[in-house]
Parts: sequence; structure tokens; C-alpha cells
Amino acid sequence: MFGADTPLVMEALQLAGLAAAGSAAAVYLALRLRNNRLGASKAGQREASHPSALEDRVRNLERIATDRSHDLAAEIEALRDVVDAPGEHRKEHA
Repeated sequence: MFGADTPLVMEALQLAGLAAAGSAAAVYLALRLRNNRLGASKAGQREASHPSALEDRVRNLERIATDRSHDLAAEIEALRDVVDAPGEHRKEHA
């Protein structure tokens, strides 16, 4: 079973195993990268199609900052969720 070429055959098998493992790892990483890019582009399209809550907040702040009315403090307080009763907690925006 073992002959003069046994070490050479073992090295060839090891190299073939390393090549197969390297190829499998490269395919796995390429698929993972592609899926991450697709997920990011879908999330970007979703964000682009719907204005976010942050954009709405910025618009409100810009309106308040450029508004010259005397009731500025009242408007700021009106935008906040004021606690109606002493035992209630503030409402959180989704």
C-alpha cells in the first residue's frame, strides 16, 4: 500500500483539499457580499420612497427656527407629547 511515492501523493491530496476549501470559502464570501449589497440597496430604496420620521422632525425644526411669531415657546410645547395626567408617561413616537 505504501510505496516510494506515498509522501508525494499525500502532499497532492493536502493541496487539493486546501484548494477545495479555499474555493468554497470564496464562493461563500461572494454570496454573502452579494446578499448584503442587495439588502442594503433594498433598504435604501425603501428609505428613499418614504420620508423618515427624522426628516419630518427636521422640517418641523426648520419651520420653528424660521418662524417669527411671538408664540414660539407655545408651538414648541405643542409639538411635544404633553402628559395629560400626573400618572401617565410620555408617549413614544414609532
